[in-house]
Amino acid sequence: MMKTPHPFLAVLLVSFLSSAAQADEGLALESESRNVASAFVGAANFVVGRIGIECLALLGRLETPREYVNIWQERNSKYYAASTKYIAKKMEAAEASGGVIARDAVLRDYSVIVRKEGEGIIKDWIGKGNKREGCHQAVMMIDKGVLDVSPEAAIYQDIEALAVWSKIN
Repeated sequence: MMKTPHPFLAVLLVSFLSSAAQADEGLALESESRNVASAFVGAANFVVGRIGIECLALLGRLETPREYVNIWQERNSKYYAASTKYIAKKMEAAEASGGVIARDAVLRDYSVIVRKEGEGIIKDWIGKGNKREGCHQAVMMIDKGVLDVSPEAAIYQDIEALAVWSKIN
């Protein structure tokens, strides 16, 4: 008659297999979810910076565009740091496998996506009609946190997963 394993050993084995699977998952650097989350955060950062450049002086605001972006980055530091870490790791991996050209291609592709999405938002916010009014509305929305990462964001789960990933990688 075969003896059943001790429950503790069964739990230990399941725990080990689970952590090994998570380790394998952590080894796979690139994922569509992380790409989308990082692009979302990057585009939001881009928009805040451009609104700062285009609008702050026009509205008589005293902070510089750099200070304005820093405020947004601080409010979203967990996600901003995760996004920049992810892109940096993608660039490192590309350079390790394909050299400087591959590394630069990763940055270029990321920048194109971020810029395209960001410029679309900027055009919608301040590119139509009265620029001063558009700037007023855009700055007010940013100040209220419309571009901040929150559970209300459509891809919040992906962004939160990126933040978790960045802590273990």
